[in-house]
Amino acid sequence: MANAAPPLRILMVCTGNICRSAYAHHYLAAALDRQHPGSFVVESAGVGWFRGLEVTPELYAAAPGLHDRLAGHRGRLLDPAMVRAADLVLAVTAEHRQEVLAETPAALKRTFTITEFSQVLAHLGLRPGADPQAWRAAITEIARHRAGVQAADIEDPYGQPQAAYDAMIVQVRPALDVLVEAATGSGQSSSKGSSARASQAANRSTGTSNSGNSSTKVRS
Repeated sequence: MANAAPPLRILMVCTGNICRSAYAHHYLAAALDRQHPGSFVVESAGVGWFRGLEVTPELYAAAPGLHDRLAGHRGRLLDPAMVRAADLVLAVTAEHRQEVLAETPAALKRTFTITEFSQVLAHLGLRPGADPQAWRAAITEIARHRAGVQAADIEDPYGQPQAAYDAMIVQVRPALDVLVEAATGSGQSSSKGSSARASQAANRSTGTSNSGNSSTKVRS
């Protein structure tokens, strides 16, 4: 049955919108579309995109299952209107999050880094399923519990060898999978299971992080 509420709009943000946010956009969109067509709209943009930037051959090689989606990807420059239209803004680094908020400070309670959001989502055990309104409520709840979270930035592979692209995907995919899992059902899972998922995602996302610390410290 179609949801009465408008679909949840998720916006991924990085620099050029051809590597990190492009992968996160199309990986998450493909997974959510398979589960709940029409319940989510996933988009992406870059704070430093300029005409001529295109998805790199290395990203195609690192994500063979997304070739069709990446072939249709068109990078674009982030505009405040995109942020205002989004229910959830996920940036690849804390610096990108700050750039978003510098232009659109009113988006504070719905703007996070990808790893920050996934850690708190898993810690709280929220599973909004396919209900966009339940997701909007969950986003508000996550914003209330974000204090103290130390989340890793997603490293930029652009201009680096293939191994950097592979490492980027290894780092970001567990965080995206937390969102996919939360969309599989409704209600609230046990705190024990949620904490385990948060810990696993955090541990797997530190391999290429400059921060050196992605421990989950969430205010309960």
